[in-house]
Amino acid sequence: MNGCDPSVWTDNDLRVLLIEDSEADRLLVLESTLAGGAGGWSHLPPIRLTMAGDLAHALIFLGRERFDAVLLDLNLPDSFGMETFHRLRQAAPDLAVVVLTGLEDDALGADAIRHGAQDYLSKTSLESALLTRAIRYAVERQRLLNELERTRQRLRQEQEIQSLERLSSRTPGEGLRALSLERVYTELVRQYVITTRERHDPPREEIRALAARLEAMHAGARDVVLLHLKMLRGTGSWTTAAEERAFSQDARLVLVELLGHLMDRYRERAYANTDRMES
Repeated sequence: MNGCDPSVWTDNDLRVLLIEDSEADRLLVLESTLAGGAGGWSHLPPIRLTMAGDLAHALIFLGRERFDAVLLDLNLPDSFGMETFHRLRQAAPDLAVVVLTGLEDDALGADAIRHGAQDYLSKTSLESALLTRAIRYAVERQRLLNELERTRQRLRQEQEIQSLERLSSRTPGEGLRALSLERVYTELVRQYVITTRERHDPPREEIRALAARLEAMHAGARDVVLLHLKMLRGTGSWTTAAEERAFSQDARLVLVELLGHLMDRYRERAYANTDRMES
């Protein structure tokens, strides 16, 4: 159930997903956000609500639309308590979350804040100004946290790049044939990130196939490091801090796995040559 028609939303609107199974509470939040926009906050972009009555429908909305914040009732027909928060956070780690609590749920709301929620509000004292302010502050705080995390991730990646540059230092011209596989390697890392996020099997066979191609080029460990370094330099920016973090972490896993397969192939070749010599 949508609170308003998304087709009339503008890029400046704050898009909020309300996850609440009570029809009365949904109407209360809708009235509060409308009243807040018409009052002292009228100079700020309006809040546009999309409503979901359970977590399953909320996750569908999150998968196909962009939101700035979530208003979350933790006790839903298909999820209860902190499990609700953790499942939502797993699906949308960079999204601002304001928890809506019942009369005796203050401890639960405080627990949600300790695990990454930006605020919690009691539904028994939901005022338009308070709700509007909480949403806007939550969005801004989450934006700052995301930017801080992206800055930290960039610093870690820059340190990793510098380490790889020292590891891969060599005379000009050596190992450059392996860099012709940069596009293949970059796409392989992207597939690894996507399949990991969607909990599918990562592209193991593709990694083995790339190791075989590198072996055919007589590439060594430093060539693979150069390939990885080139990929990191060319990835550009990501939409969210979570995507950037996942890419960096999974890229390391691909590098380690690729190096392992390549070294295994050379080891097997060495054993085969030794057997032929002995025979």
